[in-house]
Amino acid sequence: MERIKINDKTIVVVNNEWVLINPTEFIAGQKNNKSIKVIEKPLSEINYESNYEKIIGLNNVAEFNPELGIDYAFVKSIDPKKKIFYMVDGIPSHNFNFVGNYLISRKIKEINNIGINQAIAIWGKREGENGAIQIKTFDKDDVVIPIIIK
Repeated sequence: MERIKINDKTIVVVNNEWVLINPTEFIAGQKNNKSIKVIEKPLSEINYESNYEKIIGLNNVAEFNPELGIDYAFVKSIDPKKKIFYMVDGIPSHNFNFVGNYLISRKIKEINNIGINQAIAIWGKREGENGAIQIKTFDKDDVVIPIIIK
């Protein structure tokens, strides 16, 4: 763990689910944890042109507090540079940072990319002119049952 080199162009993914918000602090606290497996993931997992240079996966992390991360599905699917309208759990926004902050510790249930014509039909020309992204998350009380396929 102590040999991991990270910078602002590195994303660190825990158990293939959560992107760490502050990876340096987390890694410093895990230095002596021998059970964690460190792998480098392919940059092709990011579905848009980005400035990321490296994706480091930390697997077998037994105890992880989701308040330290954002769902990887969001980070790898949504381009922060693209001006678009977001509808997240019924909350409208044009601000990527607001959406990112809202999603901290929330597990995503569904992400829908909505084309320009459909977005304009639903939300009007001002909101829908660049299309929209609709994100639904699990309620805090929802039970998420992971399915493990071997």
